[in-house]
Amino acid sequence: MKNIVISFISNKEETISNFMLEKGFSPSNIFHEIEHKFVLQNSLPVRDKNSIVKIGDKLEITLIPESNELPLNSDKIEVLYEDEYLLLVNKPSNLLVEPYKIGTNNNLASMVANYFFEHEIPSKVHIVNRLDKCTSGIVIIAKNRYIKNLMCNTKICKKYLALVEGKIAPSGTIEIGIGKDPFCNSRKLDESGKESITKYETISYDEKSDNSLVEAEILTGRTHQIRLSFSSIGHPLVGDEIYGSKIKHNIQLKAYYLRFKHPILNKDIEIKI
Repeated sequence: MKNIVISFISNKEETISNFMLEKGFSPSNIFHEIEHKFVLQNSLPVRDKNSIVKIGDKLEITLIPESNELPLNSDKIEVLYEDEYLLLVNKPSNLLVEPYKIGTNNNLASMVANYFFEHEIPSKVHIVNRLDKCTSGIVIIAKNRYIKNLMCNTKICKKYLALVEGKIAPSGTIEIGIGKDPFCNSRKLDESGKESITKYETISYDEKSDNSLVEAEILTGRTHQIRLSFSSIGHPLVGDEIYGSKIKHNIQLKAYYLRFKHPILNKDIEIKI
């Protein structure tokens, strides 16, 4: 079992505590990292959070290993990209990302937990971008809570393919407010709700079925954003009865493209399926 070690070179004089805060560690992380002698300064353990880091010092920080708490599911996952810090997989449609009830394993997170177990990866399953059960496509999993926190502050370009009802305009931007429906686990239009911005381009229109295939890029990340956005302009996703579709059909929504700057390796990651 190999723990994750991250190396830094200091470019200014400051306390180790301030250095680690600037690198995204929480105060509790800093305490536990130092307590476990997981912070090395020029190959020697740091013993106090107020120790001074000088310009040019090499810091090596071993991320505290985590224990999985999920029941395992041995179904295979489709790995799209993997490195020491991140795992990107292709989620099938009609599969929950995380358990709906404690103890259940019919979800992607339990499948990833089994993958971590088989490959001796010392981490809980940290989902970075959640997808609805009906949505297929790319899901990012961080291999440590610290990595997830970095990814949550990383700009990610997300594009989807969606099949919507009717002949839609060639392109457009849908801006709505989204609120939570207090009576069910869905969302509703709400002018005072969370801002939602979706850009789209029409790829094709099928006259026989009267459906359009669109590429949608979400500039905000709201629950059911794409589904509610297209419904709000009279073009619900085919089969999405919650948001107005009259057609009996599986919802066709796929997270097919992601692009972001790796927060540790500092390289561009681009995945398209």
